[in-house]
Amino acid sequence: MPGGWGRKAAGRIDRTQFGDDELLKSLGGEYNVDFTDYAQWQRTGLQAVHEHAKKSASGLVALTPERSPFTVGAGGSPFASKRIGSASSTCRHGAHKKEGPPETEEDKKRTERIKILQLRIRSRRQTLEEYKNRYYRLMDDNVTLRQEIDGVEEEAHDDVKKQLRTYEKFRGGMTKLQSRFVTDLDQAKTELRETKIKTETELAALQKLVDAVDVQLKAKQDELHVLLNYKDKEYPVKAIRIADLENEIENVQISNEEDQLELEHIIDTEIGKLKKNQNSVQKEITEHVTKEAIAKMHPSLKDMALQNMVMKKEMEFHQKEIDAQEQQNKELEDSIKQLLQDPQTNIKLQLFPEFFPMREKCTPDMEVVLDIPTQEWLPI
Repeated sequence: MPGGWGRKAAGRIDRTQFGDDELLKSLGGEYNVDFTDYAQWQRTGLQAVHEHAKKSASGLVALTPERSPFTVGAGGSPFASKRIGSASSTCRHGAHKKEGPPETEEDKKRTERIKILQLRIRSRRQTLEEYKNRYYRLMDDNVTLRQEIDGVEEEAHDDVKKQLRTYEKFRGGMTKLQSRFVTDLDQAKTELRETKIKTETELAALQKLVDAVDVQLKAKQDELHVLLNYKDKEYPVKAIRIADLENEIENVQISNEEDQLELEHIIDTEIGKLKKNQNSVQKEITEHVTKEAIAKMHPSLKDMALQNMVMKKEMEFHQKEIDAQEQQNKELEDSIKQLLQDPQTNIKLQLFPEFFPMREKCTPDMEVVLDIPTQEWLPI
């Protein structure tokens, strides 16, 4: 039972995987191997071997290199018998050696099948190595891409966290500033209301004084009217008295005007003092509120506010410079226009005055005079 284990091993081979093999299809059914039958490789006798060798030799002549592209080595070549003969012709002692039994057709087929299987195994191993190399390259590429993606995600995550922290800081600062502004605004409105009430009270007192002076003036004017009515009747007697009264009235008017001017000056002075006081108080309140707001601000906001002030001053300075340059450019343009209109700067007129005579330009209000010759004398 030497072939029992071979039959069992061959029976475990899955032949369906070779059904779609293009190589075996190209070879055809010539190399169809049945591993379960080992009788074809058993030797029945020397005579049968010689006869089988003759048949195989006659069959080898019909084989061509195109039909056996996978014959590699001397042992599996279909022309082994011919090479042996040629070797015996060149070597003298080779013919005296004992030759082994010739290969049978089944041995050659088995050799070819083994070579085909070895070739397929080598190709499968090569393909497997290529797949492994590609697998390792893809794994390296995937690891690299994964690291890049993780790095990009970490950067994006850090940027988002920074932006959110900045937004929260600005939001808290704006909320505090807004609440502080509302409180300071209410306080300033209350102080302004109290100042207005105080100012209105003082103005009412001053208005009462003005009304009293107006009443006195009205009385003096009525008295003057009475005196003027009685002037005709009592004028001779009271002329001096009228003159005195007129002088007194004039003096009173002058004094009244002086008092009124002084009162107006006092009112203006007091109002100016109140306005200055109000402005100073408002400025102090604003400075106090600003200092408190700045003290509670973030250092970055302080730097930003300082930079904004510096930029504002620089913008004002540059704007002044731009205005000055624009004014200077305008003056230069005006002077250039004047120079262009000046005949002394006309180079053509200065160089060739005979070709460019001075002519007056016609304006819409000038009359047009056509001095066209109507007759032309012939040169006779």
